[in-house]
Amino acid sequence: MPRHYENTEVRRRQIADAALLVIAQEGLSRFTTRAIAAHLDITDGTLFRHFRNKTEIVLAAMDRLEEMMFDTMPEPGPDPVACLEAFFRARAALVGNQGSIGRLIFSEQLARLAGDAGRAKAADWLERNLAFLADCLQRIDDQGRLAVDLPVFALVQLVQGQVLTFALVPTLPSPQLPPLELRIDLAWATLSHLLIK
Repeated sequence: MPRHYENTEVRRRQIADAALLVIAQEGLSRFTTRAIAAHLDITDGTLFRHFRNKTEIVLAAMDRLEEMMFDTMPEPGPDPVACLEAFFRARAALVGNQGSIGRLIFSEQLARLAGDAGRAKAADWLERNLAFLADCLQRIDDQGRLAVDLPVFALVQLVQGQVLTFALVPTLPSPQLPPLELRIDLAWATLSHLLIK
């Protein structure tokens, strides 16, 4: 029976996605090229037709995670509250829906595996996220719509921390959680009540 070979870009994406799954579900200690290949039902050698080494695979996985994050990032609009809400809902849904993959956004695991290039990429993610939040909150403050008299950087941490809970809550032993959409609605209602006049 003839073998079916995937297009290079399709296969690179599949390998990057499999790498994310292996790291997220099995941890660094089981992150091997063999584990990635097993997820795709291919040989280890096939991986290296598409990537020169394991570091390149990790960087491609980070690129995929970056796509997931920033493809859902709202465009800055005239209403900073609407922008803040859209950002919060998109990030909470990403880390809540992606489960263990979403948690990698807040982890140093990928960056550590990819060395300096990975650390730089993770630092860029953080900077872009925090800058977006700071811009929204500063514009809300400039409009006199902030309900609290706290520095913007403190409020950025509050919002970012609330997003982080969506990555961590599923890992905690707890009773049945409400549906993700309801948890996002309640979290946003709480944040907006605390922050917005």
